[in-house]
Amino acid sequence: MGLFLTLLYILTAYLGPETLWGSLYEFHIEIIIAFLALVASLPRIQESKLLSMPQTYALTGMCFAVFCSMVMTGWLGSILPALLGFIPNTFAFFLVVVNFRTKRHLQFLALTLFVVCAFTIARGYMALRAGDFANPYLMPQGTEGGYIYRLRGMAFINDPNDFAQVMVSLIPCMFFLWKKGSLPRNVLFVLLPVGWLVFGMYLTHSRGGIVALMAVMLFASRRKIGTIPAAMIAGGFFVLTSVVGWSGGRDVSMEAGAGRMEAWAVGIDLLKSHPLFGVGFSRFGEYFFITAHNTVVVCAAELGMFGLFWWVAFIVPTLRDAILSSQEKKENVSEDDAFSFAHATGIRRDIPTMPLARQEASLSVANDMGSIATLEAPKRNAAAIPLYLADDTEEQTPSVDEIRRLAQLMLVSLIGYFVAGWFLSRAYVMTLFIYGGMVQVIYHMALRQNIVSVRMPSFKVAQYSAICSVGLIFIVYLMLRFQHLAGVR
Repeated sequence: MGLFLTLLYILTAYLGPETLWGSLYEFHIEIIIAFLALVASLPRIQESKLLSMPQTYALTGMCFAVFCSMVMTGWLGSILPALLGFIPNTFAFFLVVVNFRTKRHLQFLALTLFVVCAFTIARGYMALRAGDFANPYLMPQGTEGGYIYRLRGMAFINDPNDFAQVMVSLIPCMFFLWKKGSLPRNVLFVLLPVGWLVFGMYLTHSRGGIVALMAVMLFASRRKIGTIPAAMIAGGFFVLTSVVGWSGGRDVSMEAGAGRMEAWAVGIDLLKSHPLFGVGFSRFGEYFFITAHNTVVVCAAELGMFGLFWWVAFIVPTLRDAILSSQEKKENVSEDDAFSFAHATGIRRDIPTMPLARQEASLSVANDMGSIATLEAPKRNAAAIPLYLADDTEEQTPSVDEIRRLAQLMLVSLIGYFVAGWFLSRAYVMTLFIYGGMVQVIYHMALRQNIVSVRMPSFKVAQYSAICSVGLIFIVYLMLRFQHLAGVR
């Protein structure tokens, strides 16, 4: 039930309560669904080991940063609306971690997000074909040649660039449903949906989406064909976008993005004047006529370096877990890893010193005993645990190679998300926290298969997060300096 309610909660959040529930949205149906999902998730919270995840503490820190940023504005009445605007998005992370445990669960989640995108694309395309330019799924934008109408969604994806970010990061996740040797299934559940998502991205006319899709193509294909051929394919795709008018007649260049760079400069100035807690959650628009068009800039300007630190503290272990799950397991375990493992589990992993022949003999006996225990265990437990309450997680754990494939796809998805996010102002959107939860589901699978080590120590997370926070701001500053020296206005 928790799984179903989580999917329903996500579906409602993306489509919008009014779209999905009609007049029932007046009863705050999304809050009711969230409460029911929480109640249904309670039995599995302890099993999910949320308190062992650095991301849990990072999200708690972000909530505190939102609170502090609004307190410092002097308007205490804005604290509750700010928290209510932030917490529902992060709530998705906990629901995914608690209720999703298998590959099939991840496939359900990918299909749910695809249903959102497919419905939105269909509504927008039909409005475009009918000439219904006042339709809420279309956003007019003036260009030198007149107006273009860009596809957008509802709720928090009501901007074409935001919707493009969701689609470009969802494309790798659709390959969760890929099954080797099953052409009809792959065409129906993977290739056709991916083609529909690419078509939807074209309808958004998002220039940031072009760059993000190029990054997805590059990182997804470089393992198979090499970096140079993959870069050539990405470059060929960029040429193709110019031919078909993907950007809607707008240039994809630094000169064309001068307005965004100006917004970045305003964000850096706000950070200078409010370095610790920022100007307040979702208040960047009060200081500039457009959004910051950069996830890092908007987070730093609104929540200060304190909030940016916690945001990065969520990203760092998430990327680390995805990378570690996608790589081959290292045979040699360092003393640091053994020490961390001992602290995490209470078991000391000492390297055996007995002769090799004795090790092999002991291993053979242990395997025989394990086989006997495996056969006898169900007989002992059958009467104690009803079949419908038995946990089938172990039976549904994918193979080692499949776990690595899922982690690689998730890593490509995150790359597409963050590349698009470099040109967008969506630091706290639900999509990020859903993907973070999906990474943890895959990481749990990897832990069960013993192909990854324990989690990153807290002091390492804090150290890397502090360095990355400063480094990201420095990169933005260097780009602004380069624009100034190049004379781009």
